[in-house]
Amino acid sequence: MTKPWAYDPAGPRVWIGPEAVGYLVADDVNANRGNHYFDVLKYDDHGHNTVFAQIGSGTVLQQVNLAPGGILNQPIYKPLLDFLTGAPPNGLGRPLNSGANGLYLFPYDWRADLPDQAARLEAFVDTVLSRPEVQAAHVQKVVLLTHSLGGLISRAYYLSSPSKVDQVISIACGFGGVILPLKILTMGDTWGFGIGFGALTVGFTEWETQALAQNWGTAYFQLPSSDLWFSDDGAIFDRSYIRDERQPLPHSHQASMSWIQLHNNATLTNRAESFFTSTSPSLDDFRAGTGSIPHHRIISKGRMDTVVAIRIYTGTSDACQFAMQTGLPVNPAECVPITRYEPIHGDGDSTVPYHGLLGTIAPTENRIYVLDNVNDHIEHFALTTRPEVHHLIASLLDGSVTNQTQVAAIFQSPGTVTELL
Repeated sequence: MTKPWAYDPAGPRVWIGPEAVGYLVADDVNANRGNHYFDVLKYDDHGHNTVFAQIGSGTVLQQVNLAPGGILNQPIYKPLLDFLTGAPPNGLGRPLNSGANGLYLFPYDWRADLPDQAARLEAFVDTVLSRPEVQAAHVQKVVLLTHSLGGLISRAYYLSSPSKVDQVISIACGFGGVILPLKILTMGDTWGFGIGFGALTVGFTEWETQALAQNWGTAYFQLPSSDLWFSDDGAIFDRSYIRDERQPLPHSHQASMSWIQLHNNATLTNRAESFFTSTSPSLDDFRAGTGSIPHHRIISKGRMDTVVAIRIYTGTSDACQFAMQTGLPVNPAECVPITRYEPIHGDGDSTVPYHGLLGTIAPTENRIYVLDNVNDHIEHFALTTRPEVHHLIASLLDGSVTNQTQVAAIFQSPGTVTELL
């Protein structure tokens, strides 16, 4: 996100305000009550960007600087962009945002509804294809290279408008569904951007993202989109992702969406469900292939810190439980029954469950590339930085690789790996 009225030549920054400094110096909890800078990211109750309309999408995030001058940094998309635009032989030499074979960056507002972003992508593709140098080269189709949510946006686009897409290469996208947004809606999360210590957090705070996500379409449109999520429910895995022990567990798409509608933003839940039911095939259904558009999916797994479900139950406070275990005195008010929440973890890439990365596929599926080595289980964002992935992308772009079998020495097939319990 950028502020169009305040550009910083050093790039986007996350500021720690004076209330945080006061908390650190004075050890005063009241000093932490001040401006909450991420409040400017809020949407209205209908899921629209009207509260702070001047805040919109910026550009593709290359790295997060953790120290002045980027001495310490966390790379995001910089390694991939450097590879795509760098000079051969170490890069592909694609010009940035220009040329008939250029790399054009599509920044999108990841808070918004999925169909709105797909419509914006369609307009963006039309703009690129109408450029004079592109038309002069008689280029009529684009290759969509995506990561994470970008894959869903691209799939929504090509399912409705396939004529201008040559192929899709998606990295770490949860086509089958992502459960982390549900955790954020019910109990909060740093969404991968923050380190928390109680009331003091650097980056996203769990309580802040929980409040903001209630009105963000992205938190609803990334959830499982059909009953295909439950197609193997009960065989080996419990696929119920809402483990509300106060009621019978929902083991169907309709029951799950009804629970979400009851406890969260009903308007956005209904909007997501309306989109899910209007898409054919559903976003998660790859059993019949992808028609004339080759869709290559690069994924990783083996990270057992991936949220696959949320448990909701009645219990007591941590203070009460600690006192009961140690025999220490406790205020009776601490032992009043309360609603408790906890995440259930399983196999995935730390963000997307492996089950969601696959979606529903045919036994003959040959365009999923699983990078998962012993003692090298690759995280959601880190997958975009890997040289193996860069080389695969290059081979897919030049047509020397068209399926997983050709690179089986490095990338496994879903048929040769097992989802971990």
